[in-house]
Amino acid sequence: MSEIKRIDDNKIEIPTGFKEGMQAPGIIFVDRELESLLESQAIEQVANVATLPGIVKASLAMPDIHTGYGFSIGGVAAFDAGTGIISPGGVGYDIN
Repeated sequence: MSEIKRIDDNKIEIPTGFKEGMQAPGIIFVDRELESLLESQAIEQVANVATLPGIVKASLAMPDIHTGYGFSIGGVAAFDAGTGIISPGGVGYDIN
């Protein structure tokens, strides 16, 4: 996890070199106090989302992220309408 770096007091960045195939960085909105609560699997999931086709700008996560199914719970991403995907993992399987 040494590749992860703090951008400012409220954000950390997972750079595109963290995981092969990342199309964009991962940005987690979290202060220094809550950073110690981040689950390593949730961080991996933020990076995984950044590998998906058509991702726009970054794979984002809110301070309360935790491990989910594909996307982390609290993860957010936008995808290009022409080249991107629609992922039920980004919406939630329990919404129906």
